[in-house]
Amino acid sequence: MDKKKIAIVVMSGNFLMDFAGPADVFRHANALRDMYEVLLISPDGETFNGIGGLQINSNALRDLGSIDTLLIVGNDPESNYKQFYTWLAGAHNQIRRIGTIGVGATIVERSGLILDHHYFHTRDGQLYTSGGVSSGIDLALAMVEEDCGRGVAAHVARKLIFFYLNKQAYQVQFGALVDTSSLAVQLKEWLTGRLHEPLNIGRLAEQLNMSTRNFTRVFTRQTGISPAKFIEKLRVEAASVYVEQSDLPLEEIASRCGLGGLVSMRRLFLRHLMVTPSDYRRFLKLQKYENCN
Repeated sequence: MDKKKIAIVVMSGNFLMDFAGPADVFRHANALRDMYEVLLISPDGETFNGIGGLQINSNALRDLGSIDTLLIVGNDPESNYKQFYTWLAGAHNQIRRIGTIGVGATIVERSGLILDHHYFHTRDGQLYTSGGVSSGIDLALAMVEEDCGRGVAAHVARKLIFFYLNKQAYQVQFGALVDTSSLAVQLKEWLTGRLHEPLNIGRLAEQLNMSTRNFTRVFTRQTGISPAKFIEKLRVEAASVYVEQSDLPLEEIASRCGLGGLVSMRRLFLRHLMVTPSDYRRFLKLQKYENCN
């Protein structure tokens, strides 16, 4: 049986994980099923430079023959890839799948193809899009699952995301961060839907018809933490639910939960859950593969 040719077109070597991650996914899957041939391609067929002075060899488009899956990664706005745009505009009907990782989507659009953008990854007919960097791995895993089934995809995921299997790193029980004392429960009910708003101690005390000083004293005695720390935990708990139950961009989740931004959200996830938001999302994805296998 002829192998499916996976051509990864590297428009820029600035982010090695953009193309190295998906390449690893298909190569590990190939070790199990012997069905893929993975090639790195540059638009002009020449060796290109990666970060840190790495030189990366590539193949030319004219030498490829039939392509099953074309992945386009990276972008170099200073280069003129007009010849590649023209080639893609004429060749896309002969390619089963075309995927983009990160800003590679703009390359496809310049070739006249229309994409439906999505933060994580999505599919529209033959076109697959991904937000870039680590989400490119998820896109490649989705393609392997499509070709080989969940079992192979889960096996590859375990190889690439092996640290998720170390259960000691995830002893924190997600969604159980917030104290269940009567005062905390009463306050939590009111705070639902208000986490994106400014929430100072005075506002919390007013809601409970207490002075700021008395509220702080009673709340700390009942819960063992300050009101400010309670709000912080509540926001992280709410954000973890969004990460688990939706594909919303992490930046939007941070905004909805009052976490300030992605950097702040990452810091607070590490503090309370011992995992970054993006790693938590990938951990849940791996669990999905294993539970459905």
